[in-house]
Amino acid sequence: MSGEVIDVSRLASDRQAYAGPLHMVVKSLDQVERRARLVEAKQRGRIGRIAERPIATGLWARVASLGDHRIDRSTAQVTEFREPRGLVQIAPDRYLLAEVSSVLLVDAGARVERRYAHPFFAFLHSLSFDSENGRFLVVSSGYDCLIEMDLEGRVSWEWFAWEHGFNPSLDGVYLCRSEALAQRCEREGKKAVLVEPAKLGELGLMTSQRSNHPNSACYHPSDRNRVLATLGHSGEVIEIDRPSGRARTVISGLEAMPHGIQPCGPGWLVTNTLHGEFWLLDGAFNVQTRVVTRNLPGKPEEMAQHEWLQAAYPVRGGVFVAADANRGLIAIDLNAGSWQIHAVDESWCVHHLVVPS
Repeated sequence: MSGEVIDVSRLASDRQAYAGPLHMVVKSLDQVERRARLVEAKQRGRIGRIAERPIATGLWARVASLGDHRIDRSTAQVTEFREPRGLVQIAPDRYLLAEVSSVLLVDAGARVERRYAHPFFAFLHSLSFDSENGRFLVVSSGYDCLIEMDLEGRVSWEWFAWEHGFNPSLDGVYLCRSEALAQRCEREGKKAVLVEPAKLGELGLMTSQRSNHPNSACYHPSDRNRVLATLGHSGEVIEIDRPSGRARTVISGLEAMPHGIQPCGPGWLVTNTLHGEFWLLDGAFNVQTRVVTRNLPGKPEEMAQHEWLQAAYPVRGGVFVAADANRGLIAIDLNAGSWQIHAVDESWCVHHLVVPS
């Protein structure tokens, strides 16, 4: 791995790194408990849910400006949703928001105008919008799939990891959508399971049961026949050829559970979540810069060496805002060589950030 390393802790602390506005998607209100579960998961060697749990209450929080105050219900405009994760702006006053098992069309005041459903929508994660074609791409992590719809709710493309080289699961179980395929696997001596959404909950398969847990995806900015996705189990970024469904690895060497693949300038940005850093890459996916946040102050003592940098987002050239599960929001200005941490309600588990236009 090559590229420049920038340790943010060695830059100057500056209150003017980024002033706002900012939208935050808070997937749950149990961040303190999640920290303890992360430590336990890393000790057992597998990240992710291994038991059933109820659907959590989350928030869409809109902040007009960032300052010295803590970001909480008293300083942000807040609306509750059921375990939201993805958010994308599609017009000046319209957004798509991914709840746990449906995508919502909402206005700027968080009023729901339409709900999009699909049998394989579960544990939804990121959203990406193609303004030219009026379609959105949603990552349904609960079933290891990516699904594209138009704003009328018509499905235009589907991609299941199980059917394109990412089978079996970590436990050696082949995941199948059809009974015929499951029976064929069994005849070949493979342990197989027929995945039936009607028999499962809104979270789909448990994280540990999925074949590779895709958790973010985006369109290629110059070729809509290509889609990029992060894979949580294997710690890589793949590029998917939409017509054929074939996937190739374009970024490797990440820890498990990378997030936030997205275009950034002429290249790309991806977050190495468990290592507390994000990578800036050129258009050919060569690492140019690794921006390290894991040495910043403010992490709870009990987290020791454990990091969870959820994702970083470009604001403008050289300026980024990142959601850190241990520290809050980190605003970074690489041009000025400065950073600032904005405190967030300790219970808020921030999953996604959007800088509204």
